[in-house]
Amino acid sequence: MRAVLALFLLASVAAPLGASAMTLPEAIALARRANPGLAQVQAQSDAANARLAQARSGRLPSLTLSGESASGTTDLGGFFGFGQSDVSPRAASLQLRQPLFSGGGVSAAIAQAAEGKAAALAQVGGATAALSAEVASSYVGVLSAQDMVALSRAQLAQMEAITSQAQLRFKGGEIPRTDLDQAMARQAESRAGLARAEGQLARSRAHFVSVVGAEPNGLEAVVAPPATPASLDEAIATASQSSPMLLAAEAAERAAQAGVRYAKADRLPNLALTATASTARDQFFPGYSADGVMVGVQGRWTLFSGGAVSGRVDEAGAALRAAQAGLKSAKAQVREAVIGAWGDVDTARAVMLAATDQASAATSALDSVRNEVRVGQKPVLDLLDAEREALAAQSALVAARGEVTVSSYRLDALLHGQ
Repeated sequence: MRAVLALFLLASVAAPLGASAMTLPEAIALARRANPGLAQVQAQSDAANARLAQARSGRLPSLTLSGESASGTTDLGGFFGFGQSDVSPRAASLQLRQPLFSGGGVSAAIAQAAEGKAAALAQVGGATAALSAEVASSYVGVLSAQDMVALSRAQLAQMEAITSQAQLRFKGGEIPRTDLDQAMARQAESRAGLARAEGQLARSRAHFVSVVGAEPNGLEAVVAPPATPASLDEAIATASQSSPMLLAAEAAERAAQAGVRYAKADRLPNLALTATASTARDQFFPGYSADGVMVGVQGRWTLFSGGAVSGRVDEAGAALRAAQAGLKSAKAQVREAVIGAWGDVDTARAVMLAATDQASAATSALDSVRNEVRVGQKPVLDLLDAEREALAAQSALVAARGEVTVSSYRLDALLHGQ
């Protein structure tokens, strides 16, 4: 218990003074606002939404205003009594066009764009969840590195005290030179361990800044990892319903089906209701003017296109087969990933329980060895070994706790979009 208390005291001292505390949810929120990768996916989702608006416009009427104005000279050579004259031809028309029938092309285009939007939203959810898992990993990485620095400093302090005592006992003839040399060697080993821990902390902090966009000052302990399903079967069932990867693949398949319908619509006629108001001045002869209003139906039916329409239909069919294969592959990949992630969570929990018992036993054994060395029942080497084992056990516990949190976030990213 004294070793655990010392760890927490050293960790609190190591935290920068005056730094504002940051929780893991706050770090995730910061990353979501500033992460360029997530911003790119969100921009792609905005583009998909814009494409849906464009497709829906195909059902709405369009109003087109066109006009022209010029000035020049015309010479009709006496035809109709007109010779050379200066003219200023002007013309304008206003046309209202309402599509009536497009062979299903407009409906297919809207469906294709809507499914594209759904796929983009699923990708945003998946990218957001993956970013949360990455932030959790970097967050836990900093906390674990800080704990390792604190443990390494405490270990070095213990080794310095043991070495100092060994020097006094060697001078008093109580222990051989070998015990003193071994104590000094372990002290040097502790200094190297502290240097490695400090280096890892620097790397962890740099990675945190890269992911979150803020300095990891005053990080609070992780309260609890995300809730996980009660069983592997439940996790697989959840993934089949809400996995971002599957949702995106399913939407892509539906979009490809709509693409086939859109391509086939080119084989059918198109009809539209039109209303046109026009005016013209000096269009043909000096002084000429004409105004008119026309209402009618416009139609177009491509009877032969040299194979262009058939080619587009075949291309859309191939895209559909590719999307179907992609969905099948996504299902297999998600299942495999969920099984692996579930195993990681289950393993991490079991390892943490074992590491907790190991750390407790190693701390208790260390206390016993200290007392036995103090009264001369055991050599100094046994104390050095006990110190090393206690540090290893505490280090394993730190790593195991972090892995429980990180693996839970990774599993959650596979199951849900956020």
